[in-house]
Amino acid sequence: MVELLNAPNIDQYAWGAINGCEAASLLEGLHCLGKLTNVNYGEFLKQMPIDEGGNPNYGFGGSPYKNQAGKFEAIFVKPLADWAANYTTYEDLSDSGVEPIYQSVEAGNPVVTYVTVHFEKPEIETYPFGDVAINNHAVLVDGVNATQVHLSDPIDGKYYLDKSKFEKIYLSRNMALALLK
Repeated sequence: MVELLNAPNIDQYAWGAINGCEAASLLEGLHCLGKLTNVNYGEFLKQMPIDEGGNPNYGFGGSPYKNQAGKFEAIFVKPLADWAANYTTYEDLSDSGVEPIYQSVEAGNPVVTYVTVHFEKPEIETYPFGDVAINNHAVLVDGVNATQVHLSDPIDGKYYLDKSKFEKIYLSRNMALALLK
């Protein structure tokens, strides 16, 4: 069993952010690496790149504090990585499957992964920028063993999840960002 990286957990709802799990997961990972430890989630959200057009491929689409018609309240890997680059080095593990995630965590690097809320089946809708899971969610993988991953989830807290369940939902999205030491 790999020792847990012991990332802290940020409860996004406690900050009034019904959206913004990607920022919470990123900050959990940065704190895990000993970076930005003097910055809280509310302050971090103020730094998040926003795309006024609501396209998560260019920045956060909308507001972390409310849902807005025509906006997709999320930020995808490329703009998240560009933002993370201000604080740490990273490796985009998107479209690489699950093994690079496990290898990264085993090397001491937490990984922001895109999944769905409560690991439920993706609910797909079409937006001008493409088909996306409207139950989009991001969590931080900070531990792995033979049968489970350990997550720091901005909605559900810290817990272990069977690899089979994690992999099924993760592979439906296949988007991840490793934060390097």
